[in-house]
Amino acid sequence: MAHILVVDDDSSVLSLLTRVLADHKVTALQDGQDAVRLARTGVPIDLLMTDYLMPTMTGPEVIGWVREVRPGLPAIIVSSHGDLLDRENTDWWRRETHVSKPFSVETIRSAIRAACVES
Repeated sequence: MAHILVVDDDSSVLSLLTRVLADHKVTALQDGQDAVRLARTGVPIDLLMTDYLMPTMTGPEVIGWVREVRPGLPAIIVSSHGDLLDRENTDWWRRETHVSKPFSVETIRSAIRAACVES
């Protein structure tokens, strides 16, 4: 059982992901700054899953700050802007495991497997 830190400003997405990931320990937060604070406490985290666009901090910013204290932590970016990011050919988008919204349960599980293998 992995500990997955999920960050999304949409409570319905957090609720859905918490249910989908029920076979893991999930910490669900709505703010990237809270995720960074949690990572700094030393609580074991096996995977970070974050929304791309949030009010106080973007997903790539959350990943960057968390990796300052957890280098190499696998991460997944979830975004409803995946098509745009694919077209823009953004380096960080290609480098990180990513999932476009709306997503299926199998897509999320596949992304978790991919992110954990790549790390």
